[in-house]
Amino acid sequence: MATDAQPAIAIRGVTKRFLSTLALDGVDLTIGRGEIHALVGENGAGKSTLIKILAGLYPSDGGEIFVDGRSLDPYLEPVPIAFVHQDLGLVDELSIGENVALVTGFPRRGGLISWNEVWRQTARIYASMAIDPPDPRAPVGSLSAAGKAILGIVRALSRNAKIVVLDEPTASLPAPDALHLFEVLRRLRASGTSILYVSHRLNELFGLVDRVTVLRDGRHVSSSSIEGLTTEAIVRDMLGRDLQIYHVAATGQREATPLLTVENLCAGNQGPLSFTVGKGEIVGLVGLRGAGHEIIGRAIFGAHPHTAGTIRLGTDVIPVDLPISARISKGIALLAGNRLSESTLGAMSVRENLFPNIQAVSGTLFRPIDAKSELQAVRDTLERFDVRPRNAAALIDWLSGGNQQKIFVGRWLATGAKLYIMEEPTAGVDIGAKGIIHSTLRNIADDGTAVLVISSDFEEVAALCDRALVMGRGKITSELTGSTLTLEGLLTRSSMAGGRSEQVH
Repeated sequence: MATDAQPAIAIRGVTKRFLSTLALDGVDLTIGRGEIHALVGENGAGKSTLIKILAGLYPSDGGEIFVDGRSLDPYLEPVPIAFVHQDLGLVDELSIGENVALVTGFPRRGGLISWNEVWRQTARIYASMAIDPPDPRAPVGSLSAAGKAILGIVRALSRNAKIVVLDEPTASLPAPDALHLFEVLRRLRASGTSILYVSHRLNELFGLVDRVTVLRDGRHVSSSSIEGLTTEAIVRDMLGRDLQIYHVAATGQREATPLLTVENLCAGNQGPLSFTVGKGEIVGLVGLRGAGHEIIGRAIFGAHPHTAGTIRLGTDVIPVDLPISARISKGIALLAGNRLSESTLGAMSVRENLFPNIQAVSGTLFRPIDAKSELQAVRDTLERFDVRPRNAAALIDWLSGGNQQKIFVGRWLATGAKLYIMEEPTAGVDIGAKGIIHSTLRNIADDGTAVLVISSDFEEVAALCDRALVMGRGKITSELTGSTLTLEGLLTRSSMAGGRSEQVH
């Protein structure tokens, strides 16, 4: 860390209120020059609100913000801070160079776009950050998850900002891609760039960040050097208490009769593959990018066509052309991994997002909704998942990403499904919310439900699942259970995926 006396950014006593909710209460935060500074806290702690104030999306109700020693109001004037959000805002169909030029502007010659200069400009920007440039003509869709995250950072910094805010940059990155991103962040730090790093993955902070600031309930709790800190100490500051271990995978004999049976399934370029998920069992399906695991859950749910093979729910064969609505009626539920585009009903209330389907609360499409029963069901869900604020009428857009995720998990649980397919169930949620979601999944499994977890978070799979199926090149290459189902085992088997199929116990 190469800091000097004057910080890159200093936030002093910033306050923000939404109606009766005090979202930020006199928050202080200082980021040094050439420093990676982590900002952590439970969902609803105020992290997103603080970032939106820095970005000029919300006005603050009090306090001051200093950038390079100068007092600025981001709501009234531009600030030299680059923001990289979880969704990155990239256009997969355009080239890497075109995505950069969307921010920098397209170089022109004689009134026409100079494509050669677009490619050269992109290469120069990458090189200026000591990052090996990819082919600027290549489509963004061809990049790895890490490559896209790096492009998002490069593009954000292309206007010479020396401060960058990264919001959950590894939320959907497999472990090897995250390590690649960390190397790039270290190079940026060495060049003098200051980085505010927002993450719920506390384990990745060690060896990466210089200092950690914790927010809780809109207040500043602590700012400490990472040296000498422990995960337990950070969690204690986040929660105001010690975290109880939320789950150990079930050790009992799993049920012999499976609830889900997949035989010789082919979907897209994946397969054939066969596996089962028993009643009361949580099974993880994992792999590196391109391994094919992302498609399988959607094929079972009917959101992606499968060209061969058989899917059974209990003894019932699911026809290839059975629509999604009919699969839901049979007891299949899918929590989509892309929260923003596939789960959120924007500009609608928490209540409307919880129960968009009247069948969930009335039991049929033709029975009138009992408004009192629905409202009580909403309140019960908000209480069960500790959603903040506990306001059924609040717009879903007001909630943090983690609180939104709790709502979407609750939405599907209300259907009383037999099989839950959970894509990235805790991506972008804090450690407390992760514990609540994991405990909920274990409880419904203990009640006889089958759960298929599709996750890029190997640590989550190791902690939550009873079995894990590792995919590579479109096929299941390993099955891990018992003492072999560890983070190290998953990383090793995923890296080796593509060889012969084997079972490990």
